[in-house]
Amino acid sequence: MAVARQGQSNTMLYTVITFVALFLIAGICAVVFYIKAEDWRNESIAAQQELSAFANSTEVRNIATIVGTKSGGDSRLTQLTGYTDRLYTLLLGVVPPDTSAEVKLSQAESKYAEALAKLPKDMNVVGDVNGPGTIALMEMYNSKLGQKQENLDELTKQLGDLQDEFDIGKKGAAERETELRTQVASEQEKADSVQKSYDQLRELMDKKTTEQVQALMQQRDDAIAEKTQSRQELLASMSKLNITQSRLEDALSRLEILKPRPKEDIAAYKPDGHIVSIDVSTNIVFIDIGSDAKVYPGLTFSVYDRNAPIPTDGTNKAEIEVFNVDKNTAMARINKSSKRNPITEGDIIVNLIWDSKATNRFVVAGDFDFNDDGAVDNDGASKVKQLIENWGGKVEDAVTIDTDFVVLGIPPEVKKKPTLDEIEMDPMVNDKYDASLAASKHYQEVKEQAKDLFIPVFGVKRFLNFVGYESVATRK
Repeated sequence: MAVARQGQSNTMLYTVITFVALFLIAGICAVVFYIKAEDWRNESIAAQQELSAFANSTEVRNIATIVGTKSGGDSRLTQLTGYTDRLYTLLLGVVPPDTSAEVKLSQAESKYAEALAKLPKDMNVVGDVNGPGTIALMEMYNSKLGQKQENLDELTKQLGDLQDEFDIGKKGAAERETELRTQVASEQEKADSVQKSYDQLRELMDKKTTEQVQALMQQRDDAIAEKTQSRQELLASMSKLNITQSRLEDALSRLEILKPRPKEDIAAYKPDGHIVSIDVSTNIVFIDIGSDAKVYPGLTFSVYDRNAPIPTDGTNKAEIEVFNVDKNTAMARINKSSKRNPITEGDIIVNLIWDSKATNRFVVAGDFDFNDDGAVDNDGASKVKQLIENWGGKVEDAVTIDTDFVVLGIPPEVKKKPTLDEIEMDPMVNDKYDASLAASKHYQEVKEQAKDLFIPVFGVKRFLNFVGYESVATRK
């Protein structure tokens, strides 16, 4: 029994020792694990801080979206660095240096700023990092290049056209040169022929000078005798002509008693056109003559009734002024019209000066009062002459057989002959007196010549009526 008890005590002792040993081992392991766990926790915190400095939690979760699909065994940073290097190469066209991304970005920005500084001013690009990207610059350059190419193509086309015109002009010039050379040769032949004739004549004259002088003297005497005879015959003819003229005037006066002569101013009553239609609301009429009949804007006409004769004094029912011309018609505004006798379709239009087929010749003399205020206008005659020339007529100084009409104003007043004292005070007063005498003489000559040649004579009022300008002239 004692032996059994001792063996049991030893077993318990071993058990206790084992338990204590295990406990000590467990405690030691726990202490070691705690120390390691604390190190791991510190390392984890440090790693988390480093990771936070590299990317926040959202960026970590979206790393695939930010960087892209992971390929191979490279890290995300390595992969992102590779993308950055490729972008660097695409932008600058060189292998990126083995340096930081910050340095690479600084180099890229520097190159970009240099590129911006070299851009043309007409591209209007902001010269800083906020300007357009490289691709945008390329597109802008492509656009500019396209425009330049279009301009170049257009200039090339214009150059081709100019070259064609130059070739045509050159060909024409060559033809003209050939023609001129032919003419020069022909004229040279004529000149040579004339020179030859001159030389022959000179030779003949040298040989027979005396004979020729005698012949010329004889010819002169014969010419004098013939002229004397012709003068006597002319005097006789003039005497007969005066007698015949007297008889003719006597016969005409008798004839006028029996049957008056046709009106000498019948040309003034010739219609130039007709009214086609009237637009009362716009005060516009349409006439049946246009550019083919040499009608032009600004031309005026007098309007007369279609079924009544034109009054001898030219008094009209309306006056119109052309402002728009077509080929065979024209539009005219109404400058003056009568409410009691308005313009109707078919009314005739007349302008004494204007003629579609001929140029009427006028002689103007005297003083004129356009506004009928009793005072002579200093430039009255100039106004009449300017109006005639504007409407296509021709003004001449003297009456001839070719004169169509004469416009006479008020007879010029002859100034009083100045005294010596007046001449001393105003040296020009004598010139003014002579000028008034000359104007009065010219007026009387024009009046008498017009009467002798049966040329129509118009006063200023009648003249303005027949050209459709009376209402306009009195307003100026």
